[in-house]
Amino acid sequence: MWDRSRLLFAASLLLGIAAALFLGASIPEMVGGIAGIGSRTVRLALKVAGVIVALPVAFYLVERLFLTRAGRRKKG
Repeated sequence: MWDRSRLLFAASLLLGIAAALFLGASIPEMVGGIAGIGSRTVRLALKVAGVIVALPVAFYLVERLFLTRAGRRKKG
């Protein structure tokens, strides 16, 4: 059915999404706390922006990892 590399890719994407959601929401929350932002609306907007930025970055990093791995596998 599925070979091992596809399962590894799916698991990596799932973990990448989880990490992006966690970090994309946590880092802006910490920055908002350090900056002294008390407004819940602004902090929520920062979290949303953080997740919007973090998700494509996570997909890109996982993709680059697997493309690099596939390139090494074909060469040798």
